[in-house]
Amino acid sequence: MAGVCCGSAASKAASASTTIAGAAVTSWFKATGVPLLEALQQLTLQQAALRSAGLVAATVVGVAFGNWLLELMGNKMEHVIERTRNSSGLDLVAGSALASVHRPAKLLLPLYGLFYCMLVVSAFADVLVSHLARSDPNMTTIFHVCTRQVLEGIKGLAQLMQDTSELVVIVFLAWFLISWKDELLNCVTARLEGGKGDEGEERAIARVLVPLSNLLTWGIVATAGMTAMVAFGVNVQPLLTFGSISTVAVGFAAQSTMQNVVSALQIYSSRPFIIGDRIQLKTLSGSTIVAGVVESIAPMRTLIRSDQKLPVYINNKDVMNLIVVNESKLRRAPVAPKLPLIEASLVLRYQDADMLPAAQQAIEDYLSNHPLVDKAISPRCVLAEFTNAGPRLALRALLQKSAAGRQAYFQAEMLTQAERIVRSLGGYLAISHEYLDALPPSPPAGSGATAVSGEFGATPAGP
Repeated sequence: MAGVCCGSAASKAASASTTIAGAAVTSWFKATGVPLLEALQQLTLQQAALRSAGLVAATVVGVAFGNWLLELMGNKMEHVIERTRNSSGLDLVAGSALASVHRPAKLLLPLYGLFYCMLVVSAFADVLVSHLARSDPNMTTIFHVCTRQVLEGIKGLAQLMQDTSELVVIVFLAWFLISWKDELLNCVTARLEGGKGDEGEERAIARVLVPLSNLLTWGIVATAGMTAMVAFGVNVQPLLTFGSISTVAVGFAAQSTMQNVVSALQIYSSRPFIIGDRIQLKTLSGSTIVAGVVESIAPMRTLIRSDQKLPVYINNKDVMNLIVVNESKLRRAPVAPKLPLIEASLVLRYQDADMLPAAQQAIEDYLSNHPLVDKAISPRCVLAEFTNAGPRLALRALLQKSAAGRQAYFQAEMLTQAERIVRSLGGYLAISHEYLDALPPSPPAGSGATAVSGEFGATPAGP
């Protein structure tokens, strides 16, 4: 009796352990169901057959058309890639997406069509066996032992085909996203290498982008893996709970690292300084922390060579919290070119004061009609002051930008022509009395003095 009781207890314990194990497995795995099978079971056998045949035919036609379209794209893919790398904005995003989708679609589209057709066939087979078992009593009597096993096997096959077809879609999306990311990264790095920026700064940007790209790749792979497990009926809730706790712990541990990386990206985008600039880092109160020349900008820290020739490493997040005084930007600031404004003056004799209005008007007309003078600022010839020698006329004219290199030549011509205009009106330029005895006598009027031609025209000789 004791042996029987012990045997019974052992069997109950074994049964209990089996039940616990089965419950544990059930808690981790749960069939997601086959919506197509459930939809076919609501139809008659003929309707289910027609719908299954239509789905298979549509899948075959869709796969064939997709392969033809992908072959057509493949013939022009090199041109698309070349054009994408020379474009920007929305064209760059769309072109890189088109280039990234070609290879995953070409390899996985036939697989998806195959697994989906097998899903349709297995679902219809389940409906067919169930219909035969219900409609024929002899079939039920003969196969009463194995009918349930056959139905469970067919249903399991349909579930597997559905999960596998979903897995193909998940792999396609993950492959496409990773390829798209890599294509965009290649375009950005190629433009950095082909640009005219600082080579050290370009390498620093690449050192930031490449780890971020790798991190994004692992994020896509992890998301795809979790989605695939959900598609196969795996209960990911315990994993998500553990992952959440781990993420929070890692987040607290890597908080400083991420702040430095984000600050480096802000430095690259806003460009408060570049490699080679001399800067001062000051606190909000105005005290100087360090002053020197920027030697490198890494993802984690910035290297400054101080005035004492010592290397100073500062975390990027600390740099963003300080006041940056860039001494090099003042020297590097574009200086607006000076306007080619010509100014000169000449002094007439007091004996010729009566002819000042006529001389001023004649000189202004000469400057206004000169082909090299810009009319944006009207030329002027005005009485500036009375000196000891005589009244002084101030001349001003703005040259055209194309003639900016001829300023000295134009000033000489302007003074020469102004003096000739004064002489043509019967006047002379004034001269200090101390130099009068050293001058040669002036030629008499009408002695054959010839007119002299300037760039704009001839001016008659004065008396």
